[in-house]
Amino acid sequence: MGSPVNPTPEEKIAAARTRLAELAEKFVERTRGELDVMRRSLDELASTDGAALGEILHLAHRISGTGATLGFEAVSERARILEQLLAQQPAGAPCGATVVEQVRRAIESLAAELAAAAPRTP
Repeated sequence: MGSPVNPTPEEKIAAARTRLAELAEKFVERTRGELDVMRRSLDELASTDGAALGEILHLAHRISGTGATLGFEAVSERARILEQLLAQQPAGAPCGATVVEQVRRAIESLAAELAAAAPRTP
């Protein structure tokens, strides 16, 4: 049995790039699903005790952080804007129609940025 061959620096870099691409692909797919959850939660913003707001806020925070880590700066920025908008709302209180519309626009802006950064491949 021979000893394992140590990868060259170039091989290590190639492996890291491959792994980063895999993580980016997973991020895009997960974020598409999270955007669907956000859209479904929108109708609840005006009528619930804040659970929908908390869920959208949590997802926006996660998208912002992970997006920044993986190099999706514009996606991260859109998620951060959404997060800040939601963080300004009183905890546990239903959101008014104006806020719900602002959140809807922020979610669609985030979705558009994700689509631009990582278009679907056939």
